[in-house]
Amino acid sequence: MKSVNSFYNQPDVNEPTLLFTIDLDKKVAGVFPLITYRTSNIYSQKYKKIRSIWFDLPPDDWDAPTDHHSAMEFLKIYLPGGFVQDPTYGLGVTKELRPIIHAVEEIEGVSRIVIGGRETTRHEHSVFYFRESDFSNLRMVFGRTTRRHQQESLMERNILAHNNVLHHVYPEKYRLKEPPYRPGTIYKLVGGQDAAQTVLQGKDRTALLKTVVGNAAAIADRDPKEFVQLQKDLELVSLDKLIRTFEKSLGRNHNESHWQKMLELNPFILSMVFGYPIVIVQAGASVGGGSIAGNGTKIADFLSKNSSSHNAAIVEIKTPQTPVCGTEYRGGVFKPSNHLMGAVAQVLDQRQKFTVSLPMTKYNSPELSSLQAYAVDCVIVVGTMPTEIAQISSFEMVRSQFKDVRIVTFDELFGKLLLLREMLTGERYVSPIDDEEDEGEPPFEIDADDEEDESEFDEEEIIVLR
Repeated sequence: MKSVNSFYNQPDVNEPTLLFTIDLDKKVAGVFPLITYRTSNIYSQKYKKIRSIWFDLPPDDWDAPTDHHSAMEFLKIYLPGGFVQDPTYGLGVTKELRPIIHAVEEIEGVSRIVIGGRETTRHEHSVFYFRESDFSNLRMVFGRTTRRHQQESLMERNILAHNNVLHHVYPEKYRLKEPPYRPGTIYKLVGGQDAAQTVLQGKDRTALLKTVVGNAAAIADRDPKEFVQLQKDLELVSLDKLIRTFEKSLGRNHNESHWQKMLELNPFILSMVFGYPIVIVQAGASVGGGSIAGNGTKIADFLSKNSSSHNAAIVEIKTPQTPVCGTEYRGGVFKPSNHLMGAVAQVLDQRQKFTVSLPMTKYNSPELSSLQAYAVDCVIVVGTMPTEIAQISSFEMVRSQFKDVRIVTFDELFGKLLLLREMLTGERYVSPIDDEEDEGEPPFEIDADDEEDESEFDEEEIIVLR
């Protein structure tokens, strides 16, 4: 304690305090880390649990210290690397290596650390043993990590100085600098091996997505298995989100524009209806029928085509709340609703006008030169399946008689999405909606916002799955 007291200009301590000891027979030495900075706890134990740290001494060619000066020299020569060699600073490990002490102290009952060349790294009773090479390797890794962060800190400070001095005063002459990308940065930032548990926020999500898209080719070339799995995972996440959005929308009174937007962003849903891959040519497409005065033009919700044969198809979208059955005509027999029959007449009229006007359309729009009208498919997406047996029977018999018009309900579309998910994962979809407080909206209640705004589509509900 002589050096500590002299450092603080205090008189020598009368009662000796054990700082280190030497076992001449076993040729080992031990240090007892103490607090040596001026505080009410001076000369108390430095660490919470670890009272002493022991290490091997050379087998020969060393002399035991006999006084204060030789003791100081002994510590400088024989303490392992990574240890404080001046008793003025309390002995023990350097500040850089303190995490090692903290990790060992997590083990219940440990109060001593032994570092030896003949040991294996292990824990026994109150002692944690370090193989000398293991401790040395860990110390070197700590050193590299510290130096790397010091370099990164210096670089970031240089960038901050540049941006807040030069760029701030002369923004046109000195461009704003950003920290350069370093390999391994993303791996560390998103949690390493536990990255799947990391929830990204805001701009981080967008930046990571753009990075993945920009590196897709390299990922596919170097890590084809990981790339295939990435595609599968992203598609499944997108599909689950789409299913959830579709399910929520079924319980609300969204207008036609909401459903048109969803199907426009996810045309593969319509492909499942047609039974072949389609490409949407135009949403809200003019299919002809205008008078010489310029009015009366027929507008189809979707003009699409078979991606292989280029045969055209017309899609008319209603809403899930549109009834498909009307009043009871005779006992147990229900007429199709006026809305359904109107939609059938509407889409057939659109097909007729489109077929007649297609040559002129292709003349005026050369980009549509491949579009054909061999046998134009017509699809109506309308309502939901009735719940009463008699109405189901009447609806099925009626729609099966339309040879040129395919009628599918919104809940049938939803069922196709669920079936697709089950085929991809082998698992049935479990709805999370029952477990959520979903704004308290009763199903099918008229939403004033929906009626006023036919173009808005909730940003959180925009799902694109190709």
